[in-house]
Amino acid sequence: MRKMYALTLLLILNLFIAGCQPLSFVSSNVTSGEEEQGYNEDLLTMVVPYDSGGGTDVFARFMTKPLSNHIENQPSIQVENVPGGGSITGTNAYVNSYDKDGTNLVTTSASTHIPYLLDQSSVQYSFDELTPLVGAPTGGVVYGSADLNIKDGFDLDQVKEKLFYAGMSPTGLDLTTLISFEVLEIDTKAVLGYEGRGPARVAFEQGESNIDFQTTTAYKQNIEPKVKDGKAVPLYSLGQIDENGEVVRDPQFPDLPTVKEVYKELHGVEPKGQAWETYKHFLNATYTLQKVIWVHESAPESAKEELKKAANTLVKDEKFNQEASVILEDYEIYSQAELENRIDNLEKNMNEDTINWVYEFLLNEHGVDGRKL
Repeated sequence: MRKMYALTLLLILNLFIAGCQPLSFVSSNVTSGEEEQGYNEDLLTMVVPYDSGGGTDVFARFMTKPLSNHIENQPSIQVENVPGGGSITGTNAYVNSYDKDGTNLVTTSASTHIPYLLDQSSVQYSFDELTPLVGAPTGGVVYGSADLNIKDGFDLDQVKEKLFYAGMSPTGLDLTTLISFEVLEIDTKAVLGYEGRGPARVAFEQGESNIDFQTTTAYKQNIEPKVKDGKAVPLYSLGQIDENGEVVRDPQFPDLPTVKEVYKELHGVEPKGQAWETYKHFLNATYTLQKVIWVHESAPESAKEELKKAANTLVKDEKFNQEASVILEDYEIYSQAELENRIDNLEKNMNEDTINWVYEFLLNEHGVDGRKL
Protein backbone atom coordinates (compact mmCIF):
# COMPACT_ATOMS: atom_id res chain seq x y z
CA MET A 1 0.00 0.00 0.00
CA ARG A 2 2.84 2.34 0.89
CA LYS A 3 4.56 1.45 -2.42
CA MET A 4 1.40 2.27 -4.39
CA TYR A 5 1.11 5.61 -2.56
CA ALA A 6 4.75 6.42 -3.29
CA LEU A 7 4.39 5.50 -6.97
CA THR A 8 1.23 7.61 -7.28
CA LEU A 9 2.98 10.57 -5.65
CA LEU A 10 5.99 10.18 -7.95
CA LEU A 11 3.73 10.03 -11.02
CA ILE A 12 1.90 13.19 -9.99
CA LEU A 13 5.22 14.95 -9.38
CA ASN A 14 6.56 13.97 -12.81
CA LEU A 15 3.38 15.17 -14.52
CA PHE A 16 3.64 18.47 -12.65
CA ILE A 17 7.26 18.98 -13.72
CA ALA A 18 6.45 18.03 -17.30
CA GLY A 19 3.54 20.47 -17.28
CA CYS A 20 5.70 23.26 -15.95
CA GLN A 21 8.27 22.97 -18.71
CA PRO A 22 5.97 24.18 -21.54
CA LEU A 23 4.79 27.02 -19.31
CA SER A 24 8.37 28.10 -18.81
CA PHE A 25 8.99 27.91 -22.56
CA VAL A 26 5.89 30.01 -23.33
CA SER A 27 6.94 32.58 -20.78
CA SER A 28 10.35 32.78 -22.41
CA ASN A 29 8.75 33.33 -25.80
CA VAL A 30 6.57 36.16 -24.47
CA THR A 31 9.60 37.93 -23.04
CA SER A 32 11.43 37.55 -26.33
CA GLY A 33 8.43 38.93 -28.19
CA GLU A 34 8.26 41.95 -25.91
CA GLU A 35 11.93 42.65 -26.54
CA GLU A 36 11.38 42.41 -30.28
CA GLN A 37 8.47 44.86 -30.09
CA GLY A 38 10.75 47.39 -28.39
CA TYR A 39 9.05 50.80 -28.18
CA ASN A 40 5.37 50.11 -27.58
CA GLU A 41 3.74 53.10 -25.88
CA ASP A 42 0.15 54.30 -26.14
CA LEU A 43 0.61 57.83 -24.77
CA LEU A 44 3.48 60.31 -25.04
CA THR A 45 3.74 63.78 -23.52
CA MET A 46 5.09 66.76 -25.45
CA VAL A 47 6.28 69.42 -23.01
CA VAL A 48 6.04 72.96 -24.40
CA PRO A 49 7.79 75.49 -22.13
CA TYR A 50 5.59 78.35 -23.37
CA ASP A 51 1.98 79.45 -23.06
CA SER A 52 -0.54 77.93 -25.44
CA GLY A 53 -1.17 79.77 -28.67
CA GLY A 54 2.37 80.99 -29.34
CA GLY A 55 4.54 80.00 -32.29
CA THR A 56 6.33 77.15 -30.53
CA ASP A 57 3.08 75.81 -29.11
CA VAL A 58 1.45 75.85 -32.56
CA PHE A 59 4.48 74.09 -34.03
CA ALA A 60 4.51 71.42 -31.30
CA ARG A 61 0.78 70.75 -31.52
CA PHE A 62 0.95 70.47 -35.29
CA MET A 63 3.86 68.01 -35.11
CA THR A 64 2.14 65.58 -32.72
CA LYS A 65 -0.06 63.90 -35.33
CA PRO A 66 2.44 63.37 -38.17
CA LEU A 67 5.11 62.23 -35.71
CA SER A 68 2.69 59.76 -34.13
CA ASN A 69 1.71 58.43 -37.56
CA HIS A 70 5.27 57.27 -38.16
CA ILE A 71 5.78 55.66 -34.75
CA GLU A 72 5.06 51.93 -34.91
CA ASN A 73 2.33 51.92 -32.26
CA GLN A 74 0.95 55.33 -33.33
CA PRO A 75 0.60 56.60 -29.75
CA SER A 76 -1.40 59.66 -28.79
CA ILE A 77 0.90 62.63 -28.11
CA GLN A 78 -0.47 65.01 -25.51
CA VAL A 79 0.86 68.57 -25.28
CA GLU A 80 1.57 69.93 -21.81
CA ASN A 81 2.34 73.65 -21.49
CA VAL A 82 4.79 74.58 -18.73
CA PRO A 83 5.47 78.32 -19.25
CA GLY A 84 7.69 80.64 -17.26
CA GLY A 85 11.11 82.25 -17.33
CA GLY A 86 11.11 82.69 -21.09
CA SER A 87 10.91 78.87 -21.47
CA ILE A 88 13.63 78.13 -18.90
CA THR A 89 11.14 76.97 -16.23
CA GLY A 90 9.50 74.33 -18.38
CA THR A 91 12.74 73.05 -19.88
CA ASN A 92 14.31 72.77 -16.43
CA ALA A 93 11.26 70.82 -15.30
CA TYR A 94 11.57 68.50 -18.29
CA VAL A 95 15.15 67.46 -17.52
CA ASN A 96 14.63 67.31 -13.76
CA SER A 97 11.11 65.99 -13.19
CA TYR A 98 9.82 64.08 -16.19
CA ASP A 99 10.42 60.34 -16.53
CA LYS A 100 13.34 59.53 -18.80
CA ASP A 101 11.68 56.43 -20.23
CA GLY A 102 11.16 57.73 -23.76
CA THR A 103 7.53 58.73 -23.23
CA ASN A 104 8.25 62.43 -22.68
CA LEU A 105 9.38 64.89 -25.35
CA VAL A 106 10.11 68.62 -25.22
CA THR A 107 9.94 71.34 -27.89
CA THR A 108 12.39 74.24 -27.59
CA SER A 109 12.90 77.48 -29.47
CA ALA A 110 15.44 80.26 -29.80
CA SER A 111 14.62 81.73 -26.39
CA THR A 112 15.45 78.33 -24.88
CA HIS A 113 18.74 78.03 -26.73
CA ILE A 114 20.13 81.50 -26.02
CA PRO A 115 20.12 81.28 -22.17
CA TYR A 116 21.83 77.89 -22.41
CA LEU A 117 24.51 79.23 -24.74
CA LEU A 118 25.03 82.24 -22.48
CA ASP A 119 25.47 79.89 -19.52
CA GLN A 120 22.81 81.69 -17.47
CA SER A 121 22.69 80.56 -13.85
CA SER A 122 18.95 79.81 -14.01
CA VAL A 123 19.49 77.18 -16.73
CA GLN A 124 19.58 73.60 -15.47
CA TYR A 125 19.34 71.87 -18.85
CA SER A 126 22.05 70.95 -21.31
CA PHE A 127 22.01 69.77 -24.91
CA ASP A 128 24.19 66.90 -23.69
CA GLU A 129 21.19 65.58 -21.75
CA LEU A 130 18.93 65.66 -24.80
CA THR A 131 18.68 63.78 -28.09
CA PRO A 132 17.33 65.85 -31.02
CA LEU A 133 14.52 64.37 -33.09
CA VAL A 134 13.04 67.14 -35.25
CA GLY A 135 14.55 70.48 -36.17
CA ALA A 136 13.25 73.33 -38.33
CA PRO A 137 14.53 76.80 -39.27
CA THR A 138 12.90 80.15 -39.68
CA GLY A 139 14.16 83.40 -41.14
CA GLY A 140 14.16 87.10 -40.49
CA VAL A 141 14.31 90.31 -42.51
CA VAL A 142 15.58 93.71 -41.38
CA TYR A 143 13.74 96.59 -43.03
CA GLY A 144 13.64 100.34 -42.71
CA SER A 145 11.30 103.25 -43.14
CA ALA A 146 10.91 104.78 -46.58
CA ASP A 147 11.74 108.09 -44.88
CA LEU A 148 15.38 106.96 -44.68
CA ASN A 149 15.57 107.67 -48.43
CA ILE A 150 17.63 104.60 -49.29
CA LYS A 151 16.92 101.78 -51.72
CA ASP A 152 18.37 98.81 -49.82
CA GLY A 153 20.93 97.70 -47.25
CA PHE A 154 23.80 98.60 -49.55
CA ASP A 155 22.89 102.28 -48.95
CA LEU A 156 23.01 102.15 -45.15
CA ASP A 157 26.14 104.30 -45.07
CA GLN A 158 24.10 107.10 -46.66
CA VAL A 159 21.55 107.32 -43.83
CA LYS A 160 21.59 110.82 -42.37
CA GLU A 161 19.14 110.52 -39.48
CA LYS A 162 19.40 108.58 -36.23
CA LEU A 163 18.20 104.98 -36.39
CA PHE A 164 15.77 103.78 -33.71
CA TYR A 165 14.96 100.13 -33.17
CA ALA A 166 12.03 98.80 -31.08
CA GLY A 167 12.58 95.38 -29.51
CA MET A 168 11.72 93.05 -26.66
CA SER A 169 14.89 91.90 -24.92
CA PRO A 170 18.61 91.89 -25.76
CA THR A 171 18.85 88.31 -24.50
CA GLY A 172 15.98 86.99 -26.62
CA LEU A 173 15.38 86.72 -30.35
CA ASP A 174 16.41 90.38 -30.74
CA LEU A 175 20.01 89.44 -29.91
CA THR A 176 20.85 88.24 -33.41
CA THR A 177 19.49 91.42 -35.00
CA LEU A 178 21.30 93.62 -32.48
CA ILE A 179 24.57 91.81 -33.22
CA SER A 180 23.97 92.34 -36.95
CA PHE A 181 23.85 96.11 -36.29
CA GLU A 182 27.15 95.81 -34.44
CA VAL A 183 28.77 93.83 -37.26
CA LEU A 184 27.62 96.35 -39.87
CA GLU A 185 28.66 99.25 -37.59
CA ILE A 186 25.18 100.77 -37.81
CA ASP A 187 24.66 103.40 -35.12
CA THR A 188 21.26 102.35 -33.78
CA LYS A 189 19.44 103.30 -30.59
CA ALA A 190 17.59 100.23 -29.31
CA VAL A 191 14.45 100.88 -27.27
CA LEU A 192 13.66 97.56 -25.59
CA GLY A 193 10.84 96.25 -23.43
CA TYR A 194 8.09 95.76 -26.01
CA GLU A 195 5.87 92.75 -25.33
CA GLY A 196 6.36 91.11 -28.71
CA ARG A 197 7.31 91.55 -32.34
CA GLY A 198 3.73 92.64 -33.05
CA PRO A 199 3.88 95.67 -30.73
CA ALA A 200 7.38 96.43 -32.05
CA ARG A 201 5.98 96.46 -35.59
CA VAL A 202 3.23 98.85 -34.48
CA ALA A 203 5.93 101.14 -33.07
CA PHE A 204 7.53 101.15 -36.52
CA GLU A 205 4.20 101.89 -38.20
CA GLN A 206 3.61 104.81 -35.83
CA GLY A 207 7.04 106.29 -36.51
CA GLU A 208 8.49 105.50 -33.08
CA SER A 209 11.21 103.43 -34.78
CA ASN A 210 12.62 103.51 -38.30
CA ILE A 211 14.43 100.17 -38.49
CA ASP A 212 12.91 96.85 -37.51
CA PHE A 213 12.91 93.13 -38.21
CA GLN A 214 10.22 90.47 -38.47
CA THR A 215 10.40 86.71 -38.85
CA THR A 216 9.45 85.10 -42.15
CA THR A 217 5.68 84.76 -41.86
CA ALA A 218 5.15 88.11 -40.14
CA TYR A 219 7.32 89.84 -42.71
CA LYS A 220 5.48 88.31 -45.66
CA GLN A 221 2.06 89.02 -44.19
CA ASN A 222 2.59 92.45 -42.67
CA ILE A 223 5.63 94.11 -44.23
CA GLU A 224 5.70 93.07 -47.89
CA PRO A 225 2.41 94.96 -48.48
CA LYS A 226 4.06 98.06 -46.99
CA VAL A 227 7.04 97.56 -49.29
CA LYS A 228 4.68 97.49 -52.27
CA ASP A 229 2.98 100.65 -50.97
CA GLY A 230 6.34 102.40 -50.65
CA LYS A 231 6.17 102.66 -46.84
CA ALA A 232 9.01 100.25 -46.01
CA VAL A 233 12.31 99.19 -47.59
CA PRO A 234 13.85 95.71 -47.15
CA LEU A 235 17.49 96.12 -46.13
CA TYR A 236 18.83 92.58 -45.67
CA SER A 237 17.85 89.13 -44.51
CA LEU A 238 19.54 87.66 -41.47
CA GLY A 239 20.42 84.68 -43.68
CA GLN A 240 20.90 81.03 -42.82
CA ILE A 241 23.89 78.94 -41.78
CA ASP A 242 24.74 76.18 -44.24
CA GLU A 243 26.24 72.78 -43.44
CA ASN A 244 29.74 74.31 -43.64
CA GLY A 245 28.98 76.97 -41.05
CA GLU A 246 28.81 79.81 -43.58
CA VAL A 247 26.14 82.49 -43.94
CA VAL A 248 24.05 82.02 -47.10
CA ARG A 249 20.93 83.65 -48.49
CA ASP A 250 17.63 82.62 -46.99
CA PRO A 251 15.73 80.43 -49.49
CA GLN A 252 12.54 82.30 -48.62
CA PHE A 253 14.20 85.62 -49.52
CA PRO A 254 16.59 84.75 -52.36
CA ASP A 255 16.66 88.33 -53.65
CA LEU A 256 17.71 89.91 -50.35
CA PRO A 257 21.40 90.24 -49.47
CA THR A 258 22.78 88.79 -46.25
CA VAL A 259 24.66 90.65 -43.53
CA LYS A 260 27.87 89.34 -45.08
CA GLU A 261 27.02 90.83 -48.48
CA VAL A 262 25.97 94.18 -47.04
CA TYR A 263 29.15 94.41 -44.96
CA LYS A 264 31.31 93.71 -48.01
CA GLU A 265 29.49 96.39 -50.01
CA LEU A 266 29.85 98.95 -47.21
CA HIS A 267 33.45 98.20 -46.20
CA GLY A 268 35.03 96.63 -49.26
CA VAL A 269 36.10 93.45 -47.46
CA GLU A 270 34.35 90.43 -46.00
CA PRO A 271 33.51 90.57 -42.28
CA LYS A 272 35.81 88.90 -39.79
CA GLY A 273 36.63 89.03 -36.09
CA GLN A 274 34.82 88.09 -32.91
CA ALA A 275 31.64 90.08 -33.63
CA TRP A 276 31.21 88.26 -36.94
CA GLU A 277 31.90 84.83 -35.45
CA THR A 278 29.41 85.56 -32.67
CA TYR A 279 26.79 86.65 -35.18
CA LYS A 280 27.13 83.39 -37.12
CA HIS A 281 26.90 81.40 -33.93
CA PHE A 282 23.69 83.03 -32.74
CA LEU A 283 22.16 83.06 -36.22
CA ASN A 284 22.54 79.29 -36.15
CA ALA A 285 21.08 78.98 -32.65
CA THR A 286 18.13 81.33 -33.16
CA TYR A 287 17.10 80.92 -36.80
CA THR A 288 18.74 77.96 -38.51
CA LEU A 289 17.86 75.85 -35.45
CA GLN A 290 14.78 77.80 -34.43
CA LYS A 291 12.57 74.92 -33.30
CA VAL A 292 13.78 71.54 -32.00
CA ILE A 293 11.92 68.55 -30.55
CA TRP A 294 14.00 66.44 -28.15
CA VAL A 295 13.83 63.32 -26.01
CA HIS A 296 15.96 62.55 -22.94
CA GLU A 297 19.44 61.31 -23.86
CA SER A 298 19.15 58.67 -21.12
CA ALA A 299 15.91 57.25 -22.55
CA PRO A 300 16.06 53.56 -23.59
CA GLU A 301 17.88 53.03 -26.89
CA SER A 302 14.85 51.27 -28.38
CA ALA A 303 12.71 54.33 -27.67
CA LYS A 304 15.24 56.78 -29.10
CA GLU A 305 15.76 54.73 -32.24
CA GLU A 306 12.02 54.41 -32.89
CA LEU A 307 11.51 58.14 -32.38
CA LYS A 308 14.48 59.01 -34.59
CA LYS A 309 13.20 56.71 -37.32
CA ALA A 310 9.76 58.32 -37.15
CA ALA A 311 11.23 61.82 -37.31
CA ASN A 312 13.48 60.94 -40.22
CA THR A 313 10.57 59.44 -42.17
CA LEU A 314 8.81 62.81 -42.02
CA VAL A 315 11.49 64.33 -44.26
CA LYS A 316 10.28 62.23 -47.22
CA ASP A 317 6.58 62.34 -46.36
CA GLU A 318 5.06 64.39 -49.20
CA LYS A 319 1.70 64.74 -47.50
CA PHE A 320 3.37 66.05 -44.35
CA ASN A 321 5.50 68.52 -46.31
CA GLN A 322 2.43 69.89 -48.06
CA GLU A 323 0.41 70.22 -44.86
CA ALA A 324 3.38 71.66 -42.95
CA SER A 325 4.17 74.42 -45.45
CA VAL A 326 2.22 77.07 -43.54
CA ILE A 327 3.45 76.06 -40.07
CA LEU A 328 7.06 75.69 -41.25
CA GLU A 329 6.88 78.88 -43.35
CA ASP A 330 7.82 76.84 -46.47
CA TYR A 331 11.07 75.70 -44.88
CA GLU A 332 11.85 72.00 -44.54
CA ILE A 333 12.71 70.00 -41.44
CA TYR A 334 16.23 68.56 -41.20
CA SER A 335 17.19 64.95 -41.68
CA GLN A 336 18.37 63.23 -38.51
CA ALA A 337 22.02 63.28 -39.57
CA GLU A 338 21.90 66.95 -40.55
CA LEU A 339 20.15 67.95 -37.32
CA GLU A 340 22.64 66.11 -35.12
CA ASN A 341 25.56 67.58 -37.04
CA ARG A 342 24.24 71.12 -36.69
CA ILE A 343 23.71 70.77 -32.95
CA ASP A 344 27.16 69.25 -32.49
CA ASN A 345 28.71 72.17 -34.35
CA LEU A 346 26.63 74.62 -32.33
CA GLU A 347 28.14 73.39 -29.09
CA LYS A 348 31.66 73.03 -30.46
CA ASN A 349 31.70 76.61 -31.72
CA MET A 350 30.50 78.11 -28.44
CA ASN A 351 33.69 79.11 -26.68
CA GLU A 352 34.76 81.41 -23.88
CA ASP A 353 35.72 84.22 -26.28
CA THR A 354 32.23 84.23 -27.78
CA ILE A 355 30.50 84.23 -24.39
CA ASN A 356 32.72 87.02 -23.08
CA TRP A 357 32.12 89.10 -26.22
CA VAL A 358 28.35 88.79 -25.79
CA TYR A 359 28.57 89.67 -22.09
CA GLU A 360 30.57 92.81 -22.88
CA PHE A 361 28.23 93.73 -25.73
CA LEU A 362 25.12 93.34 -23.57
CA LEU A 363 26.63 95.35 -20.72
CA ASN A 364 28.21 98.15 -22.73
CA GLU A 365 25.51 98.60 -25.37
CA HIS A 366 22.33 97.62 -23.52
CA GLY A 367 23.09 97.87 -19.81
CA VAL A 368 22.41 94.18 -19.16
CA ASP A 369 24.81 92.14 -17.04
CA GLY A 370 24.55 88.71 -18.65
CA ARG A 371 26.56 87.14 -15.86
CA LYS A 372 23.77 87.89 -13.38
CA LEU A 373 20.86 86.56 -15.41
